[in-house]
Parts: sequence; structure tokens; C-alpha cells
Amino acid sequence: MTLPAIIQSYANSVVETRMAKFYSSINQAIARAEVDYGDRRYWFDENAGVGSITNPDNARLEWFKKYLLPYMNGVTYKYYMQIPIFYMPDGSAFASINGGEVNRDWMFWTSDPLTKCTKWRTLDGYDDIGVCAFAFYYSPGDVIEKNRTFGLEPWKVNWTGKVDDLYENCKDKTLTYNRQCGAIIQMNGWKIPKDYPFKVRY
Repeated sequence: MTLPAIIQSYANSVVETRMAKFYSSINQAIARAEVDYGDRRYWFDENAGVGSITNPDNARLEWFKKYLLPYMNGVTYKYYMQIPIFYMPDGSAFASINGGEVNRDWMFWTSDPLTKCTKWRTLDGYDDIGVCAFAFYYSPGDVIEKNRTFGLEPWKVNWTGKVDDLYENCKDKTLTYNRQCGAIIQMNGWKIPKDYPFKVRY
């Protein structure tokens, strides 16, 4: 293998490991929180209507601190542009980026979005989606999208069921944050396939 190929192979391995770890960790946290708080549909709805959340401006953070943070070891957070960004011990990060107070649309970054995966940092584009940023979706009460029993999943809302369509949506830069690149990697056992359309990085 050439040196660039070795470097890319290592980058692939890091991205694969961090994505799989994030997916496993947050969904285990959701499952553990259900033991203490009951059906995830209802604590999701609590945040959608603010409910017992005491500070609507910080509803997403308060929701996460109540339901998930106690079950995710080593996760820290800081604010950027009124959005709490959560950092995993391995250097990756994630945040709920859309849906008002609802934690519906999430982004996972393979490295710090404020210093390394930086296109998102100014909110002027999403060119790094599929490269070092991957869209996820959480809506356990959404019957239409059949996510009622799901946890946090790579974005494949309204997916036709055809793998070719995942690839087309992954490459489509007009779809802002809802491209389906992460779903391709998930469906390949959290391994980046040889025909994946981008060179990933961390």
C-alpha cells in the first residue's frame, strides 16, 4: 500500500470505531434511562412541550442532562451559538441541532466541530457531512416515520429501501444536514465500503 492509502485506511478505521462507539453508547444510555424513567416516548414528549423542564431556553440541555448524561461515562459539554455540544472521551462530538426544544435532528462529528471538522462551525454550509460529520435522527413518538421503538439512528427518514438511493442522498449537497451517509456505513456493519463516495477524516 502507498503511504496515502495507509493514512486513509487508518482514518477509515478511526471513523468507523468512533461512529460505532457513539451509536452503541447513546442507545445503551436510552435503554438504561427507560428503566428509570419509563417509555422513551413520554420523556421525549416532555421535552417537545417543555413540560417539567424549568428553563425553556436550555430545554435540550436539561433534557439530555436528565435522561442521558448520567448513563454516558466521560461525556462533557460546552455551548456554541446556544447549542450544547457534547464531547465523547475519544475526541468525537455530537449535538442536537434542530427541532426547537425537541432533540430530533442530531449531528455526530468524528472530531471537534469547532476546531477540526470546521465547515459546520460558521453554519454556512454542510460540505463536511459524510466526511467528518454524520446526520442522525431521534423521534421515538413519530409513528409516521416508524421510529416509535427506535433510539438514535443514522438519518434515513423517508428512505425508499433502495441502497442506491442512500448513495444518491449521501452525495446530494442540497440536502443540508439530512444526507444519508451514516446509514451506508451502518448497513455495512459500521465499515466504510470501498465504493463510499467520500474520503472520511477525523
